[in-house]
Amino acid sequence: MTLKRILFLLFVIAITMKYGKGQKPNNSSAEIPLLDNQNLPLVAQFDTTKLNQVLKIAIKKTIEETMNEMIPRIKQAVLADIGYEPGREKEIPAFTASLTRTRNLGGYEVVIFDKIWLNTGGAYDNDTGVFTAPKTGLYSISTTVMSYHAKYLHCFLWKNNERMVLAFGNDLSTGTLNVVMALKMNDKVFVKLTGFTEYIFGEHRSTFSGYLISE
Repeated sequence: MTLKRILFLLFVIAITMKYGKGQKPNNSSAEIPLLDNQNLPLVAQFDTTKLNQVLKIAIKKTIEETMNEMIPRIKQAVLADIGYEPGREKEIPAFTASLTRTRNLGGYEVVIFDKIWLNTGGAYDNDTGVFTAPKTGLYSISTTVMSYHAKYLHCFLWKNNERMVLAFGNDLSTGTLNVVMALKMNDKVFVKLTGFTEYIFGEHRSTFSGYLISE
């Protein structure tokens, strides 16, 4: 090992120990205690100005390279998490869902149309049965509900906390409604039973649809 390398290693160790003790660094020079061949104390003084500049450049470059590598990964992970597909941001929000099986629903229970056929923009949630308007505008909303054999069925269309129009069926008949609604961004639309426990026919005979007409 050359003398220059030994001195450099000693310099790094000294700087590390000095900074590790909470001492403020001297930006221009550093003194390192050394011993000569006779074990007599010596002092080596180094100019750290250029070294600080080199370290700053190296650190900045490392940070930039790390960020340039991580930002695309983070962006891709976020877009995947929210279900975004590049190139589809200009598509019209639209959805169609149906009920797969006949259900006995309790009073004021939201009808969850669990089979999604179309869900541009992902605004309809088939876990809750709720459509959340992704944009402010005029929307066409429709639903068809089919009653069970010898049973009544009353379903209201709701906008947030406002009960709107009614779809009614009796003994395997269907109730259908089609409305145009002015929705603000994040308004919620869903189908909910009245206060009675009733059956709703599944097998894709009951449906819920909507799409943006204009902004």
